[in-house]
Amino acid sequence: MNTKYIKNFKMNDEVYKLRRQVINLIYQAKDFGINLPRINVRVGEPTKGNEKTLGVGGQKWIWITERAINKSTDYLRHVVFHEIGHAVFNLPHNEKCPLMSSTLSTPCTKEQALRILKRYSN
Repeated sequence: MNTKYIKNFKMNDEVYKLRRQVINLIYQAKDFGINLPRINVRVGEPTKGNEKTLGVGGQKWIWITERAINKSTDYLRHVVFHEIGHAVFNLPHNEKCPLMSSTLSTPCTKEQALRILKRYSN
C-alpha cells in the first residue's frame, strides 16, 4: 500500500529498526487499555512537495517519516497517535485538540497523548 505523501523505504535491517519504534508505541497504547486493531506500518520519506509531512493515516494503515522517528520519543508518540486517530477512528483534524491538530509545534506528553487517544477510542 502506498500514499502520495510518503515514499516507502524498502525493508532492510535499518528500516526494520525504525518501524519497530513505531510499533512499540502502538503496543504502548494497547497496554494502556486502548483497543486497537492490527495497524499496518510503513516508514519512508516525504515526497516532493510534501516535505513537511510527518505521517499519514487511513484505513488501518499509518506511514511515518524518518524525520518524525528521529525526533524525541514524545514527538514520535504524538505523530503515531495522531495518525492512529485518522487510521483507526476516522478522526478529522481538530484545531482545538492538542493531539489531532493539523500542525505540531509542541508534542503532547505521554500521559496527555494516552488520555486523549483513549477518550477517542471509547
